Amino acid sequence: MADFRIDIICDTVCPWAYLGYSRLKQAMEQLGDDYRFDIRWQPLELHPEVSTQGQDRIEYLTSRFGSEERLNEADHALQQVGKEEGIEFNFSDKALIPNTHLSHQLIHIANKKKVGTNLALALFHAYFTDAKDIGDVDVLAEIGKQAGLDEDAIEDAFTEETKIKVEKKLAQFKKLEIDSSPTYVINDQYVIQGPHQAKDFFKVIMDIAEKTPA
Repeated sequence: MADFRIDIICDTVCPWAYLGYSRLKQAMEQLGDDYRFDIRWQPLELHPEVSTQGQDRIEYLTSRFGSEERLNEADHALQQVGKEEGIEFNFSDKALIPNTHLSHQLIHIANKKKVGTNLALALFHAYFTDAKDIGDVDVLAEIGKQAGLDEDAIEDAFTEETKIKVEKKLAQFKKLEIDSSPTYVINDQYVIQGPHQAKDFFKVIMDIAEKTPA
């Protein structure tokens, strides 16, 4: 029996983090019951400058891509990759780029309650498939309930204490120069960046298992 802790450092509006987990999950399922995984979702903000009200997605990302045509091409390519993984990416003209700090606070509590993955996947689906504003407290509260959090846990997520804890984590990863979403840290030793294919995750985990004393 081999035990692995995998910290997934990512933003909740990162499509590659969504795709990456789908591929990681495939690898974990292929490895079977002899391998146990403790998945922890950790915060990274791709757009920390965005206000709590959010910003128009097309306007914001067009400035990043250089033109709306390039953004549309990137969106179409992402939708095609998503189909291969069973993920539906919908990019509404009315969609926002949210400030994701509150979503990370909710994930922080969800990790403690052992439903971090449930919540992360619910947030990804809400944002990328249903085009919901995951920077909105009420939207987040509803997603939290769906993921298995009770009202006390949700209330705890939006306290100043939890905000400070998440800010400390963000500062810690920045100090470590971890700025790529997603980044995977396995057993506090091995770092992998990017949404690798399932076969690549499988090989890495097998290699680590061979190096790890029984």
